[in-house]
Amino acid sequence: MKKIKIYLDYHCFPVWVYNDNGELIRNDLPKELSEDKEVDDAFVEIQNMYDDLFLDNSIEFKYIGFSSELDKQKYLKMIDNAVNLIKSKLGNSYNIEKKVDV
Repeated sequence: MKKIKIYLDYHCFPVWVYNDNGELIRNDLPKELSEDKEVDDAFVEIQNMYDDLFLDNSIEFKYIGFSSELDKQKYLKMIDNAVNLIKSKLGNSYNIEKKVDV
């Protein structure tokens, strides 16, 4: 079965699509959702917020994290909502795996 992994990495779109053999097809939305603005906007916002958790300048790169536990919980809820949105639109055509560590 095809798989979608929700995986956060600095400056990478958080959706990773794999074929039936487990090979990475694309680091983007699956083709079935490529025109879906609602899903795209949700994951672009997730990625932008994730990137903001890092300090990246010409001198250093480091994780700075959330300003509060409440902000972290809101962010995790946003990810859950986006995953549920994908599930509702794709049905059972993909196995969806969430690997989020923040």
